Amino acid sequence: MFSPADFRFMDTALALARTQLGRTAPNPAVGCVLVSGNSIVGWGATADGGRPHAERRALEMAGEASRGSRAYVTLEPCAFHGQTPPCADALVEAGIGSVVIACLDEHPKVAGRGVVRLRDAGIAVETGLRAHEAAALYAGFFHRLRTGQPMVYLDPEPAQYDAMLTVASMSELSRHLDRLGDAGMNRVNLAPEHPLAARLLEAGQAQYPGSPSHTGR
Repeated sequence: MFSPADFRFMDTALALARTQLGRTAPNPAVGCVLVSGNSIVGWGATADGGRPHAERRALEMAGEASRGSRAYVTLEPCAFHGQTPPCADALVEAGIGSVVIACLDEHPKVAGRGVVRLRDAGIAVETGLRAHEAAALYAGFFHRLRTGQPMVYLDPEPAQYDAMLTVASMSELSRHLDRLGDAGMNRVNLAPEHPLAARLLEAGQAQYPGSPSHTGR
């Protein structure tokens, strides 16, 4: 059972993640908050370009205060060595007491392994707090993992997207989306007044921000 404080701290982590939308590709924008004694001792969001990750930024801010703290993370901590060591390992090494995760990662190299790593180290892990909000936040990232293409959003404001979709005809669409997906773009923007916007929406190939997450399945 999650407490009102749990909801409040996860909402803060989600707000941090949203500030970095459109700035972290190919990685998703993640937020992390570390709490000790009902006070935030560290916080972070995925940096521009995707690194450092949110957890490492929060741990760096908290320093020794991270030991025994409760971490709120919007996406399951990574569990594999990429350009940086796994964030799940960083949380373990910092002596985190418990972890609350909004949304599990669908990346094939993570997909529950982050949770297992934490629990194997004796850390209590809870999942699903603000899962709906987190799933909407990562819909584009998950869509690219499944299909190789970014999710298209009809939005007049391009600031929080990885790229703008520039396509003149439906016959060009798949090629353009493949190219953007290969470049690591997760969320791309198309102006609602674009001549193809209505056709993409009708075909299920685009959505408005805040609409139910398009799964690509």
